[in-house]
Amino acid sequence: MYPVPVISGNKVVMLLFCYVCFHASFAKAQCIDTTASPTVSASVSTGSSIYSFNNPLNALANDGNRATATSLLQLFGDETTDYLQVKGFGFNIPTAASICGIQATVIRSASNVDLVFHTSSVKDNDVRLLKNGTLTGTNKAYTSTEWPSADGSATYGSNSDLWGSTWSPADINNSNFGFSISAKIHGTVSLFPAARINYISLTVSYLDPTLLSAQALQFQVANGANHSAALSWKHNTTDEGTTFSIERSVNSLKWQPVQGPPQQNVDASLFTFLDAQPLPGLSFYRLKITSLSGEVHYSAVQSFDFIDNISLKCYPNPASTTVQIAGVIPGERVVLTDLYGKRLFLPAPAKNNVIQLDVAHLQPGIYVISAGNRKIKILKK
Repeated sequence: MYPVPVISGNKVVMLLFCYVCFHASFAKAQCIDTTASPTVSASVSTGSSIYSFNNPLNALANDGNRATATSLLQLFGDETTDYLQVKGFGFNIPTAASICGIQATVIRSASNVDLVFHTSSVKDNDVRLLKNGTLTGTNKAYTSTEWPSADGSATYGSNSDLWGSTWSPADINNSNFGFSISAKIHGTVSLFPAARINYISLTVSYLDPTLLSAQALQFQVANGANHSAALSWKHNTTDEGTTFSIERSVNSLKWQPVQGPPQQNVDASLFTFLDAQPLPGLSFYRLKITSLSGEVHYSAVQSFDFIDNISLKCYPNPASTTVQIAGVIPGERVVLTDLYGKRLFLPAPAKNNVIQLDVAHLQPGIYVISAGNRKIKILKK
């Protein structure tokens, strides 16, 4: 029996305040990130630009082929390129969502530059977003940063940056929503640099009011028995007409239903579902929750990395206080024994593929951890 500490009235108020603040922030819905590639690319004059981009369609895929703007032999000094503008991202942001931020990623490089004495260089000139095809908001150009001689990634904006403008889902879903970049080329009599762009992508972060947070649902996806994906969630509801369906995706953009009803456990608020044929490699799952009145909500998206053969792994090993056990199948009980088979620990069934054991109380020596027919030895320091 542990002693119960005495807490004064003011401390109780403070603890309650901290509890409320923590749980309010914990339950707050998270912005969702969705990334897409463009399908349209063009070199567009800035009105004062000298150099146009050849092969602008090369910026649509990260394949090593580049859209290139090359300085001319008869021109040197500081001159600017056209805008390389990409559009047609095909976003499908829910109409009720609010936009949290936008981030652009550009893989670019420069040729024929002097990165030692800086006598010739390529730098950003103008970097902005396109709203319905029109340059909009803040210029995010890094005007003092030279482009590298080999492909490197530059990011502009963030998941909380609106680029000095306001955005609606309709603006983002518009086929003319896009990204625009122009470079400044500084050449010499002997060096004629080129601005090269390999690939451009955009990531839009949004908050969907119809989305139920992963924390509220305790929605989890883990590797299950017999090469399955094991889904579990809790949902405390008095609406007996609520139904759940599982959706999965290869890219978190396009979703398909997974056939089969979920199982409701003895604990009426706990539901489980096994996808017997998960997609290979990395995929994504979400819950579609429909009330009796027809109102639809979705869970936050959970990623899932399919592992064909699950083996137990423990770390750290040797351990002194706690050990993490990976490769557990949801529903399994992990057993800790000594070398003679004496059971020392039997926790509740696992909820996901990783659990933690407290080994601080054990004497130094070798112990065996078992889950199903899989075993691994650990050394307690």
